[in-house]
Amino acid sequence: MRQAAGSRSPIALAAAMFASAAVLAATPPMHVAAPVRTPAAPAAAASVAPAASGPSAPLSDACPAQLPVKQTISETIAGWTPLDQQGSYPFVRVAFYPGPPAETSLIVPTVEYKGQSGLHDGWDLPRRTSGYWMTCAYANTTATVTRQLAGDVDFCQADYDGRFITLVVRHWSCGVKRLMAPPVWARPATRPVAKPAGKPTIKRVD
Repeated sequence: MRQAAGSRSPIALAAAMFASAAVLAATPPMHVAAPVRTPAAPAAAASVAPAASGPSAPLSDACPAQLPVKQTISETIAGWTPLDQQGSYPFVRVAFYPGPPAETSLIVPTVEYKGQSGLHDGWDLPRRTSGYWMTCAYANTTATVTRQLAGDVDFCQADYDGRFITLVVRHWSCGVKRLMAPPVWARPATRPVAKPAGKPTIKRVD
């Protein structure tokens, strides 16, 4: 019996299935890319403008009251035995410089006023890019301490104690001149206020 056209025997069908399986095994698997998620745009950061910094706080009477110093003899002298000294020395003066004190010369006071309470000095410090420096001086030693003043400082003043022969600072301050209390020599003199005279008594004469 002849088979109908287009029909296949079971053996042929099995061979075809095995061939298809071999082809599929040899074909590399296809990887389907996962959908790319577009990240949400980050929330715009609130642009906060930095607050304008106000004027620096006045610097007042900040020098250490005492300076511990160890004084050492730098060179030996034939026939003499060096004796190093160590002590604490009191604060006496301030000085101001247009740069690091080791590299510049001190600034002479702009105003100097001598009153009954002693000597008063004032330093006008025009604004400059590199700013100003100050030192604290101490009695009986050349050792000092120094620091740079705030960039907006444009005035310093010092009141000296009139009880001493040498200059000894009683009070000093530095800051923005327009915000500082006026120095002693710029304050108006205070005068006693005269009390108003009472009304004159009128005596009636009959």
